[in-house]
Amino acid sequence: MDGLYKAEFKTPFGTGAAVFFLEGGKLRGGNSALYYVGNYDFTGNQFHALMKTDRHTFDLNVASVFGMDQLTVTLEGIVDGDTIAIDGVADEVPDMQLHGKLVRLCD
Repeated sequence: MDGLYKAEFKTPFGTGAAVFFLEGGKLRGGNSALYYVGNYDFTGNQFHALMKTDRHTFDLNVASVFGMDQLTVTLEGIVDGDTIAIDGVADEVPDMQLHGKLVRLCD
C-alpha cells in the first residue's frame, strides 16, 4: 500500500486537502502551507500513523483544520482497496476529531 495518496479530511474547525507519500514506514506530505512528517504501518487492513505538522509558508487562505500549525496527530484507518478511511486526533486538541480518507493515486 505504499504510494502517493490524495487526502481529504475535516474537523469541526474546517476542511482540508493534501497529499501524503507513504514509503517504507515513512509518511511525508502537505499542502500549499503545511507539511507533515511521520511514520505509519499496515497490519492487515488496519492503518496506523503518527505524524507531526507545521507551517512552511505563511498563507492566510490556508488554515490548519485543527486551528493550530504545530501538532502531533495520530491517525487510525481501515483499508478498502485503494482507499483508507481515517479518523484522527491531535495531542494538542484531544477533544477535536478528524475524519477523512486517503485515496491512492500511484506507486
